[in-house]
Amino acid sequence: MPEDQRNLLEDSEDLGAACQKALAETSKALKAFSFYPDNHPLRSQILTSAYEALANLVRRGPVTLIVQRGGFAIAGRKDAIENNPMTKALAQELFARELQRLTFLPELSPADLSALLSALAVSPQKIAEDGGVAGMLSRNGISAVIVNQIDVSAVYTKKSAGQAEEEEGDGGAEVPEERPLEPSPAQGSVAGEGAEPGVDELLAALAAETDDERYRQLARLLLKKALPLKLEGNFDRLYVVLARLLEQQADPARSTVCRDVAHTVLQQLILGEMAEHLLNHLEDVDFPDKEAICRMLRLGGAEVVDAVVRRLTATGSRGARKALGTALVRIGVQAQPQLLTLLKDGRVQVVQMAVAILAEIGNRDAVKGLVLTAYHPEGRVRMESIRALARIGGMEATGVLLSLVQEGDEPTALHAISWLGTCRNQAALEPLLRLVARRDLRGKLQALQLEALRAVGHIGDRRALAALFKVVRRRCLLGTTRRREQKLVALEAIAALGGEQARAFLQGYASGNGELAGPAAAALQTMAQKETGHE
Repeated sequence: MPEDQRNLLEDSEDLGAACQKALAETSKALKAFSFYPDNHPLRSQILTSAYEALANLVRRGPVTLIVQRGGFAIAGRKDAIENNPMTKALAQELFARELQRLTFLPELSPADLSALLSALAVSPQKIAEDGGVAGMLSRNGISAVIVNQIDVSAVYTKKSAGQAEEEEGDGGAEVPEERPLEPSPAQGSVAGEGAEPGVDELLAALAAETDDERYRQLARLLLKKALPLKLEGNFDRLYVVLARLLEQQADPARSTVCRDVAHTVLQQLILGEMAEHLLNHLEDVDFPDKEAICRMLRLGGAEVVDAVVRRLTATGSRGARKALGTALVRIGVQAQPQLLTLLKDGRVQVVQMAVAILAEIGNRDAVKGLVLTAYHPEGRVRMESIRALARIGGMEATGVLLSLVQEGDEPTALHAISWLGTCRNQAALEPLLRLVARRDLRGKLQALQLEALRAVGHIGDRRALAALFKVVRRRCLLGTTRRREQKLVALEAIAALGGEQARAFLQGYASGNGELAGPAAAALQTMAQKETGHE
């Protein structure tokens, strides 16, 4: 790579700022081309500003931008472009015109930019009829703006690193080296009569193949045919290939070898800019098969997590957040390091989302990070962290929740007790019973003790019956109203635990004339309904 281009790529902060400015100016220029006539002075002035910004962007080397539904990313870099209303508007216009990747070369001239804007100013339907923006630029002899083509800087990097490339007759694609498939046999033996099969033929052959080695050979040919689609930016066509191959990878009737081979091919096709295309579908509220997208991204594993997290933290759409969060949950533990990093983010909404996703993943290695958010100054984050810790469970998480019961404010403590019960945390049973048994002459613990009794009933361990019987039998001269309320909740907990011992205890009170006769009879009825429902 030339030294000046390397300097530009290393200076990521300047590159991101230059991209943001260039895109904002280009957005203005596109509006001017759609609004002002050809000879209007403002149109020329805005075009000049946009060209100067783009010329500054590419002054030391080509820059490729990935077009997303809500913004842009720089190809080959993790640095996100800080989007504003103008760049978001431009991204939506380009996305509607099926632009997925846009490369600007240092040779860019004002005439080149003018040709690009003139093409973009046409309606999406007319662009499609004219063969797309790439075709329109090609017919006008524009070569300094490349649409939906492989990133030229990436090609240059590969060549300078001495990486082998396929011959032009093979589509210019090379097979990635990680987990390579075994060499295929002679093409004639696979395709028949010496003719090399196409993508659709290979997919059909793979679907019908049951022999492991034969499947491996066909998959190798498919990868060779499909990689050029990826390099050309033909992502819609490639998506069809992924969907067909995904069915085979998930088919339990296939052998482990065949499924592993399908996994390998899928992973190599999914990674990189195809992943960005999949994320565009995931953020599209109208896309029908988000489940398939999540399964594909899961196969991408840790390699696609950065892209998903970047989208998640940037989107303002609730639907998109839900879909992206689901994708991270499907990726699972491999997404956890980036999610733990988000727990330190200054944006409350981002932290809350990360906590919720970690709860769904349910890996206990996340507890150390969630300990910090359990004491977060924002109440919403604390409540979400309590839910996450309770769902993950384990001694460490339980210890944190019980500490919150002891040390936290009342709303936090109540929330922690409730979730300990909801998640049927057996380790919390004894501490909760000790809380119930504590003396409370002034009633300061009343709310906590009532919630603890409810939680004991949810946990469902009949070893708690003796302690609950004691609550009901307890006599007191002070705090009669509070004690009666505790007894009523204890009766409900006894009915929830069930069993012959609980039934005999409740029948004893129901047959009497005391104030607990009615509540005990109601508890017996609840218990009977529950037992009937289990039968």
